[in-house]
Amino acid sequence: MAFFSLIRVFFILGRISNLPTVWTNVLVGWFLCGGNWSPELAWIALGVSGLYLGGMTLNDAFDADWDREFALERPIPAGKISRSAVWAIGVVEMLVGVLVLLALTTFHPLILVGLVQAILLYNFLHKRWKGSVLIMGLCRALVYVGAGSAVVAQTNSIEVSPVVYFVAVAVILYIAGLTLAARSEHLKSPSGISYLNRLMLTLPVLFPLFASRTMPPGPVQTALIILGVIGIWSWIVIMRKALSEKIPKGIAFAIAGIAFFDAATVAFADWRAAVLCLALFGITLVAQRFIPAT
Repeated sequence: MAFFSLIRVFFILGRISNLPTVWTNVLVGWFLCGGNWSPELAWIALGVSGLYLGGMTLNDAFDADWDREFALERPIPAGKISRSAVWAIGVVEMLVGVLVLLALTTFHPLILVGLVQAILLYNFLHKRWKGSVLIMGLCRALVYVGAGSAVVAQTNSIEVSPVVYFVAVAVILYIAGLTLAARSEHLKSPSGISYLNRLMLTLPVLFPLFASRTMPPGPVQTALIILGVIGIWSWIVIMRKALSEKIPKGIAFAIAGIAFFDAATVAFADWRAAVLCLALFGITLVAQRFIPAT
């Protein structure tokens, strides 16, 4: 029983329920840049997973003092694991992620350095500087761009599809809006969420419009655009309703929605990747019932 309790602590520290949304980010960056189904795709997903889990785990280590005052349910203040152990676990997870990406993929080294720095900088600043929400968005954006860079495999330049850059920029703003909303998750209603936040959370509805540029015009392209826009808008409506009921629930839906948005985006490059993203969207929603999303 103690072993399973410890595993659950690891899962909570790493917010593992949201991990599938990181895999869908990889799929979008990879396939929109012309990638195919190859072993390297799996290695990229594994390496980025290490960075994600390490970053989330270190978040608890950085925030331990704050959590002791405002979030007593977190593993460290609850006495389920020591702060030093969390530091060690987070560092090891990040190192594994870096080694996998360097040794087994063509993930651009400069993007990797930037991603690691962004993760650490966000963890250090997010309780000190409100603008750090943009850094949180940057972490996601660099996953898209990094996966795309592995397809291009340039050593002296980073030539990624313009569509990926658009998605990356929009994701920075979406995650920033999401993170700002998450800071008010102790509230029972979304009264603390501004109009700007709501606008930022609506940006993914544009993804299918821009991703469609990667596919020749025709009835299939038109159908995918319509389905994508309607599907994304529908989930945004559901997400807003959840936010109106309870902010933590809405935040969980907003995070899971990333996988759904990715499905509507990558559909223009590879339908199998889109189906996988939808499956991962469902897995995220189920996993969030057992492991808190935030």
